[in-house]
Amino acid sequence: MANDHEIWENFKAGDKSALSYIYFQNFNSMFQYGIKFKDDPEFIKDCIQDVFFKLIQSGERLGSTENIRFYMFRALKNTIYKELGKGQKMEHLENTSLKFEASFSLEEELAEKENLTLKEKSLLEALSGLSNRQREIIYLRYECGMGYDQICTIMELKNDSARKLVFRAIKSLKDIIESQMKLPILFTISLFKKHAF
Repeated sequence: MANDHEIWENFKAGDKSALSYIYFQNFNSMFQYGIKFKDDPEFIKDCIQDVFFKLIQSGERLGSTENIRFYMFRALKNTIYKELGKGQKMEHLENTSLKFEASFSLEEELAEKENLTLKEKSLLEALSGLSNRQREIIYLRYECGMGYDQICTIMELKNDSARKLVFRAIKSLKDIIESQMKLPILFTISLFKKHAF
């Protein structure tokens, strides 16, 4: 199986099977990411189609990438902001009307359970207390498995700022959980890794 770089270069060269592969491998994750910014499935689908249309138009003029999903997430986020016509910097948008409302796979799993243990109740409460930017960075880092360089590009952060944001998010989870019970933070991290896709 070719790696992302090879698939991307084939797509840029006009290989339709590479385009099809990129579309089917990334559509669902792009949709799940986009819907967390705006709960409007048709709007998000239109944005995804716009991303692919622009990629096809650009063809060989596109830059290289080693991680197609990262490239597609960044393109989708930019398209969502553009289509909403805000015309502001991302940090201003996130402080006004557009919010990242992630529901983690672990959070959804816990919410569906009828009888939660004290550990699970504590974790669910802690997750609900995260800020929008904390939720986005935790989502990208632990559920999508992205590295800090990729997160910095998508969220327009400096590397040290991204690391601090993750640290503060984890610390926030830890503080809430430990205030209710003596639950080590390693339990929280291991749960995120277990449920990462």
